[in-house]
Amino acid sequence: MTMLAMPDESLGVRLHAGARQLLQDQRPAEALPMLDRLARLPGLATAAALLRAEALAGLERLAEAEAAADLALAEDPEWSAARQLRARIRLARGAAKAAIDDAAAAVMATPWDPGAKALLGTALLEERLFDEAIWFLGEAMQAEPSHSGFRRRLGQAFMLAGRHAAAAEQFTQLLAAKPGEPGLAALQAQNALLSGDAEGAVAMARAGLGSGIAEASLHSVLAHALVAAGRMGEAAPHFAAAARLSPGNGYLAHLAAAATGEGTERATESYVAALFDGYAPRFEASLLSLGYRVPGLIRRMVERHCPAVAAGQERLGPVLDLGCGTGLVGVALADYLGGPLTGIDLSRGMLELAAAKQLYAGLHECEIGAFLQQGVPPQALIVAADVFIYFGRLEEVLGRCRAALAPDGMLIFSLERSEPYGPPWRLGPSGRYAHAPDYLARCLSEAGLVPVEQRMEDLRLETDHAVPGLLVLARPAPH
Repeated sequence: MTMLAMPDESLGVRLHAGARQLLQDQRPAEALPMLDRLARLPGLATAAALLRAEALAGLERLAEAEAAADLALAEDPEWSAARQLRARIRLARGAAKAAIDDAAAAVMATPWDPGAKALLGTALLEERLFDEAIWFLGEAMQAEPSHSGFRRRLGQAFMLAGRHAAAAEQFTQLLAAKPGEPGLAALQAQNALLSGDAEGAVAMARAGLGSGIAEASLHSVLAHALVAAGRMGEAAPHFAAAARLSPGNGYLAHLAAAATGEGTERATESYVAALFDGYAPRFEASLLSLGYRVPGLIRRMVERHCPAVAAGQERLGPVLDLGCGTGLVGVALADYLGGPLTGIDLSRGMLELAAAKQLYAGLHECEIGAFLQQGVPPQALIVAADVFIYFGRLEEVLGRCRAALAPDGMLIFSLERSEPYGPPWRLGPSGRYAHAPDYLARCLSEAGLVPVEQRMEDLRLETDHAVPGLLVLARPAPH
């Protein structure tokens, strides 16, 4: 750390020590006035800036915290402590690439510091750079074998990299040393589940609950393992327990609603983002194994209604791909595109895979209703492949699609189909909604859309049966 002159040494030492103690006691708001005074003493602005960044980070004022860390680093760019703090702040802000730069600089400045290496490994893990993350986390653990945090993070890296035996070894050692440490039993069960051992995961999670551990993560992994084992009826109370123990978790709230049959109006944004961020690396392979047909069905629908496009005489565009995922619809329509193709998705992991296809003029990490509400140029085609299955009520989203269409534009979307003349929509145990055809007809009419073609299609396989669906092409109603 940079050594700083202290003209008023006694006051500076007292203020610095007092602020540091308040931060250690997790009282960051009380530390800020003390740090403001410290910053006004000659030669102490840099030291105050670093502690201020830590205090603001503790208050979750992350933009201000990063700016304070910038001030600390302006005086000494190689200050390892400041680099590490800014890396942690950037990780909290979702800026993993920038965090990697800071953590790497900290490792270069203090190569003997295992904490810097562990932080770099953590940042690399956020970017799914598994081999590099495992190397740096392994280096940190070798330097401090008794550090449970390093071992835990290394186990998570092995698990996410698909090296489940290595992950199991780390979690087993941790549980032997610290059997009651929060989250460990859930990680062990999750690793078993990801390795394909659903029944083993059930046994591990039940053992954790039997030992008195009451955690949302443990109930959640047990519920997921029971679903994977085909024991859906046993899963519902554990999804509900997980949601109760983590009341702000939208992902668990939606799964609890789906498992208990509660009629919510749409999946939470956090559920969709978490689902597809975790699903992204295996998304396309999984859909192919399930006979996923929707992108090809959309292409054929375009060909039927745009024969000049199919013949190569005209081109499509602009096109808006709602819930674009990894870009499968973009691939299906690629040779028909003449205008910009724009993709919208809540999942950063999905968008990164879509970007790699180099088909999209723009990709936006955003909720689709919020994006449409911002106002977009009139679109020749809007597609929503397996997107509205995460909405119960359709009136609002269809109305916003209508407002974004050119007068002669097309909206093509898929739905899962439920029985007509029953409930307008039904939230199933899968976490997806199925819609009644008569309800859809009302929604289209209210949105000012006319169905031009509506086909009953099987969308994909699920366990031992096909998922019945609807594929719809609608145009704006004439004025």
